[in-house]
Amino acid sequence: MQVSSFEHKKSGEHNKSVSPHKYSFELLPITLERETVDAENSHEELLHWHDEVELIRINRGNIHCHVNDSDLLLHPGELCFINFEQLHRIYNSEKAVCDLDVLTINPEMLSQNKKIYEHYIKPVIGNKNFAHVQMDGRNSYAKLISDIFDSLYELIREKPAGYELDVIAYIHMIFRRLYLVYIASDEPLTSYGSDISLQRRMSAYIYEHYRERISLDDIAAAAGISRSKCASLFRIYTQKTPIAFLNSFRLEMSRKLLENTGEPISQIALSCGFSEQSYYNRMFLREFGSTPLKWRKRHSAAEKSL
Repeated sequence: MQVSSFEHKKSGEHNKSVSPHKYSFELLPITLERETVDAENSHEELLHWHDEVELIRINRGNIHCHVNDSDLLLHPGELCFINFEQLHRIYNSEKAVCDLDVLTINPEMLSQNKKIYEHYIKPVIGNKNFAHVQMDGRNSYAKLISDIFDSLYELIREKPAGYELDVIAYIHMIFRRLYLVYIASDEPLTSYGSDISLQRRMSAYIYEHYRERISLDDIAAAAGISRSKCASLFRIYTQKTPIAFLNSFRLEMSRKLLENTGEPISQIALSCGFSEQSYYNRMFLREFGSTPLKWRKRHSAAEKSL
């Protein structure tokens, strides 16, 4: 499977009014992240996918979670399960702050017992009709999973001897509830087909070649489809035109270079696929509400104050 060339959890960091608190479990393929998304500086997270399943819990505010061709509005107390390899992104369309927790789990960690994995885990993660599930916080399954989020944070803080064993037990409890949701569904909850594979191929092409001159024909050719089909898929999965999506990714990459390197702005513009700095400046201002120079100065000052 191809994945985007940037680490997906960092793709929307400029949305956040405070730095996210991200925790990794040294012995386990799990991450737990607490994020605050500030709509006043809102910029949509870029479309991405990965090998882990993802669980999102909303603590405050509302946020949109776009999975494949579905747009979900998540409210406080609600959870969203996103299966692995699904195209997704989050964005905040409201003038309010949203606090959320994101748990990512590589399901391979549950494959040691082959019979359990084949019977309970594989049917859930391998079913194309189980791309995502939105869960009401009042639902008993959702409430238990939400309680597990709190228990995981407590284990991270205290780190008692052998705490990873408790983490493994909690992950099994989560998957049991997901399995129960899966078997209780009389109809497919969601579905996806070959179009998602086409979109992934085109997105991956952009992530790999964004520094080069890219046309609509090039993007469509990456998936072996027509220009009109290409434009239609981008409209469904990203709500952008292919070229607008390309420019958003270029701007995101340039933002990281502004924050983390001392390269001249003119060189950053060129290295990210913009042939003219004046055009780059206008695009950056439109996307982030700031010129590249002001953005660099602001983040440089923020680092010095830490």
